Amino acid sequence: MRSPRLAVRLLTYGDAFGVREELIGDIIEEIGRGRSRLWAWHQVIGLYGFAFAAYMRDRARLRPPAIAFASGALLLLASSIGSLSHVLAAWLSFYYVTGALSLFAHMTSRAVVIADRE
Repeated sequence: MRSPRLAVRLLTYGDAFGVREELIGDIIEEIGRGRSRLWAWHQVIGLYGFAFAAYMRDRARLRPPAIAFASGALLLLASSIGSLSHVLAAWLSFYYVTGALSLFAHMTSRAVVIADRE
């Protein structure tokens, strides 16, 4: 079976986009062992997707007004699709879970900072 040349070429350029060399090498090895073209393209798309997400996370400047606007737009879109009671129930569930995770992350980071000072 022929290897997907374009996928391999995109993998070789992946290092410039922040993809770790070890991952690129492992995927190229698996392609050399006879993995399917579908598998290769799945891996390339996944690697570039994660690299893009990391790039955006590092460079994004999320301000409270932008977050509030995006949240409001999401709520309006969701309420146009489903009933208001379902949208509010889902929103409150999401709000409570993310709030609890944020609280625990904050408490953990404070404990690490305090432990580092001692």
